[in-house]
Amino acid sequence: MSEVWLNDSHNKMKASSISLTGNQSFLFKSSPGFGKTLAAASFAIEGPVYLSYWDKKSPVELITYFSEKRFGSLGKKILDNIEFDVYDSSNAGDYLNKIIGFLSDCRYFAIVNDSLTYMTSAVVNWSLNFSKDQRVFKKLKDILPSWDEYKVETSLVSQCLDLSRKLPCHVIWTAHPMPQVRVEGSGSSMNVTKTNSLVSYGSKVAALTPGAFTEIYHFSQKSDYSSGSSSKRYIVNTEAIGDEFAKSPLLGDYVKEFDITNQIFYTVWKDLLNKSRGIEVKEPTEEELKDKLSNPFNSTTPKWKV
Repeated sequence: MSEVWLNDSHNKMKASSISLTGNQSFLFKSSPGFGKTLAAASFAIEGPVYLSYWDKKSPVELITYFSEKRFGSLGKKILDNIEFDVYDSSNAGDYLNKIIGFLSDCRYFAIVNDSLTYMTSAVVNWSLNFSKDQRVFKKLKDILPSWDEYKVETSLVSQCLDLSRKLPCHVIWTAHPMPQVRVEGSGSSMNVTKTNSLVSYGSKVAALTPGAFTEIYHFSQKSDYSSGSSSKRYIVNTEAIGDEFAKSPLLGDYVKEFDITNQIFYTVWKDLLNKSRGIEVKEPTEEELKDKLSNPFNSTTPKWKV
């Protein structure tokens, strides 16, 4: 009994040991096209990033945004530091195996899952078709999700979320909230409400996901008429706006929203984080950034994968 008690005591950690500068978990959410993928990819300014991509055929927005015209040679360095795989209904199960592999060998600065919404759709379709021997179905009932398919979605996604907590790097997931109508009761007591779900199927994953992340940022757009003509500004909100939830224990009350229009999200966010903690950091020159990106294995940085 005493040996068990000693082992249990040895594994305990003190709250005073929590670091605000360590690896964090982020959930970026908004409608498509508001800059979430670009924001997640900008972490490549510090080191190699792995991107699991579910949304389209490829993340073409990275090429058009991190262009030489906008960011000079730094844009190319960011692109060179990003590796990505495309996932869909045919290989959704491989993503879980990828995460399991990262537990024993992960030298990335950040791992990005883009996006949860299309991931859940792909997992359900994968469980219907490619996870089974028969891939061609002739009856309608064979292509309609059942309770078993929803269980696969919940199980696979929740395992990915759980295992990601152990990864020795930043973890970033994106999501596209989808409007849904919820009907409760009947007759005169019927209540119809509009909700925004993070997933395309089921409900358990949508309920579980927010609790898995320290930082939840909602991306939005605003129109700027100050120059005499309308132009879009891309804003990141760190607290709830209407029915769109967000939170930021790291930034606290220092800032509730910040502008990332034509900027690199990571540098804006890191500067705000330092200032919220009373740290003034000298901005590195482009040459210093280029040297840092081209030498990820120097003695002062983690041994990231390139």
